Amino acid sequence: MKNIWLDSDPGIDDAVAFAMAAASSDELNVLGITAVSGNQSSDRVTRNALRLSAMLGMDDVPVVRGAREPLIKKVADAAEFHGESGLGHFTAPATAKTVAAKNGLLYMAVSILSLPAEQKVTLVPTGPLTDIALLLKTFPDVRERIERIVFMGGSSIGGNVTDKAEFNIWADPDAAQIVLHSGIPTVMCGLDITLQCGLTKPQIAALLADTDPIKNAYGQMLSFYANVPGNEEEPLVAIHDAVTIIYLTHPELFGGKFVTVDVDCGKGAGNGETICTDAHIDADNAVYMLNEVDLPAFQRVLLGKLDTLKG
Repeated sequence: MKNIWLDSDPGIDDAVAFAMAAASSDELNVLGITAVSGNQSSDRVTRNALRLSAMLGMDDVPVVRGAREPLIKKVADAAEFHGESGLGHFTAPATAKTVAAKNGLLYMAVSILSLPAEQKVTLVPTGPLTDIALLLKTFPDVRERIERIVFMGGSSIGGNVTDKAEFNIWADPDAAQIVLHSGIPTVMCGLDITLQCGLTKPQIAALLADTDPIKNAYGQMLSFYANVPGNEEEPLVAIHDAVTIIYLTHPELFGGKFVTVDVDCGKGAGNGETICTDAHIDADNAVYMLNEVDLPAFQRVLLGKLDTLKG
């Protein structure tokens, strides 16, 4: 059983990552969830994290609010891709579940440091890396308890928010630079891989037509996502954040290479760009960047996991 901590900004594709984690409870022990400002405001992503975790049967998984804004730059969201609620036109069921603590960062650190001595945690950030950077800087002792970081973000092939930058890194490039130079083993699920991973529109339509509440919910969310500007003509709807969890449960589906990554933290047109340079596995700050996938198998796993989450 692998301990993981989800750090997210739900967000439609984050919601799919939640479902993948909930459906993998035989392999993944979700210690907790932090909700970081990103795809939507802090209030909205925190509400979504509470409601989604309850909807997916993760009532016992604590949810806390993470950072409300980036380390330095001004906060910006991605409402045009995720809707005003963060979940498209879907309204997640209300829940009595509340945040587990007022200080989310402290709660996260204490939870990790309280693990039995022989156990470690894999951090799974699917939003801006603000919380992870703050955790490493504020609670340096926690570094020894982190097995690795598997994050969604970055790109060596151009961006999706600017010509050069991927959204999660662009939203807080200073935090990304800290995390990518932390020396902690890291797997990068950037656009190189996530643009190859998703569902077709007929597959999404089948979810929307399903009478099962969970499948229908994800059909609603992904139907919105499939028709936002930039996605409406694409045959494959990329579900970026789900790659992190599916990589953890099915690493054999993916290929990649080791790189070092520098983040452009300047104020110019390259702000948020991840500059990737091929590296040896033993190089300082080497990051394993995924860039290959068996798509049919990925789709079978994703849909299969959704199928186990009967509403």
